[in-house]
Amino acid sequence: MFKKNLKQTVVTRLFLAGCSACAALAFTACDPDNGDKPEKEKAGAFFLSVTGESAEYILQVNNPEEGSVSIADNVKTLEMSGYTWIFNNKPSVAIGLIYRQGDPGVGLGYTVTADGALHESGQFQIASRFTSYGFFDRYALSSVGGQTPVDAQGNALTDAGGNARTDGVTFNFIDLENGFSLQEKSLTTLNMTGNGEQATFSGIVDMGNGEFLTGLVMSKPRDPNATGGASSGTITYPDSVWVAAFDAGLNLKRIYRDNRISYSSGRFRSAYYSQIGKAENGDVYVFSGSYETATTRPAGALRILRNATAFDASYYFNIEEKSGGYRFRRIWYIAENYFLLEIYNDLIPSATAAATRYGVVDMSAKTFRWVTGIPAFDKITATGQPAAYSGKMYFPVTEDGANPAIYVIDPATALAVKGLSVTGATTVNAIGRLTE
Repeated sequence: MFKKNLKQTVVTRLFLAGCSACAALAFTACDPDNGDKPEKEKAGAFFLSVTGESAEYILQVNNPEEGSVSIADNVKTLEMSGYTWIFNNKPSVAIGLIYRQGDPGVGLGYTVTADGALHESGQFQIASRFTSYGFFDRYALSSVGGQTPVDAQGNALTDAGGNARTDGVTFNFIDLENGFSLQEKSLTTLNMTGNGEQATFSGIVDMGNGEFLTGLVMSKPRDPNATGGASSGTITYPDSVWVAAFDAGLNLKRIYRDNRISYSSGRFRSAYYSQIGKAENGDVYVFSGSYETATTRPAGALRILRNATAFDASYYFNIEEKSGGYRFRRIWYIAENYFLLEIYNDLIPSATAAATRYGVVDMSAKTFRWVTGIPAFDKITATGQPAAYSGKMYFPVTEDGANPAIYVIDPATALAVKGLSVTGATTVNAIGRLTE
């Protein structure tokens, strides 16, 4: 139980959203377990979140590889703006998370109907802020650390010095199969790894066996006089990585630990970006962008083989060396063993440095390629959450003086080609592929 224990309310609102200009188009994808045999076609659409001058809009498009679309053709104008959108495959759903600076925010769920139209399928109320998120089993999860645990009487737990503890983590479990109902669960992290420190969690990766993985950012308790929203304190072990496995009850199943890379999380202000990704064969790659200036470990990655209980001792990928000395902030899975990396512009980045260079890594071959065909790194003013689909990466990029556009990246060559542009928008915040 935690000090912040607000009642959650769930409102489900159903309606069909669409427009005649956005008729659905079914795409055919290849089944990776069945060679080139195509899957059965499913009705589907690409979901775009875009920001205009005064609002956020949801657009539906059929083919993001060409043409243009206007925000005037939007499926819906949202009542709030500033959503973080995440996309799941099974069930296929877009979840919009929002935090309203202390006030409850309305989260949104979108699906696709049998005829391929985007459908707002539910709403839920979010009372707590979040710094990390992902999907597990039938849930969308968000988490936030730095919370104060309380006893059964609601009194704050304190440390040896009488200060309120800050090692609590609060999760929101949003049930995708039960009307987007939300349940809050909490746990304490003090001495979780045996070093007397507390943890902030970064990322959610579903292992497919009733467990999920999350990166641990271990630190001293946060200075109570510190400003900003980050939940971590001083990092005293910058040359170590920990990853925890939990079940749906937040029971700790095991901890993966190693000293070949730094902790697994990208950092920007109060956000903790996931740097853990699972490949199609079930192997998990744990990246570290070496955020801490004190670390002696290069930016790189380790591997957890499918169903393994420890890191693969035979696998290490020094990505910083292959990139020519650059470090990265975010990672996204594309297909097979390919990942897209968001890379800092400077060789020695600061905590708030720009990161508008991009590269593709093949984790099996341990190769690195710079992405070509996108605007120059110093001309990119914004990017959005990309979508992996049918072996390609669809990446929203805004270039100075131009309309936002979707760039299509071929991971084998790291070549990007400009696709759909969005007129009337300042940025494309996210793109995702939804099917019925």
